[in-house]
Amino acid sequence: MISQLRALEDLKSAAAGLQARITVAFDAAQRSAEAAAGVPAEEQGRGVAAQVALARRESPARGSRLHGLAKALVAEMPHTLAALDAGQLNEWRATLLVKETACLAAEDRCAVDEELAADTGTFDGAGDKAIIAAARTAAYRRDPRSVTQR
Repeated sequence: MISQLRALEDLKSAAAGLQARITVAFDAAQRSAEAAAGVPAEEQGRGVAAQVALARRESPARGSRLHGLAKALVAEMPHTLAALDAGQLNEWRATLLVKETACLAAEDRCAVDEELAADTGTFDGAGDKAIIAAARTAAYRRDPRSVTQR
């Protein structure tokens, strides 16, 4: 039974990674269709987070956070996304890594993601506090000012 629980948890993590990729692809498709329809650039993609929320049976506010999480994972944190796909991190812990690096510029966030190399099993057996501490420490090394201002 424990093996079944583990397999299901791995499946949930892999599904979360796939959901992130689908969310980003849907966002791009929606923006493209709206651009073709003549929607002004600043208005394109406005309803994407709400649609993600509806599809995932979440509140609009949570849909917005999931949309942001998906964009960060796909565009800036490939190691974290790979760990999610492999079941080495769950969606909550991936969210913690994204949250703790949110104050960084994209290139610094990518560097922290690579440094932590979550897909190598760095966080196997680690708790939330250890993951947060590792992410904060790595973020601080990259950009102390941004982390302090946060």
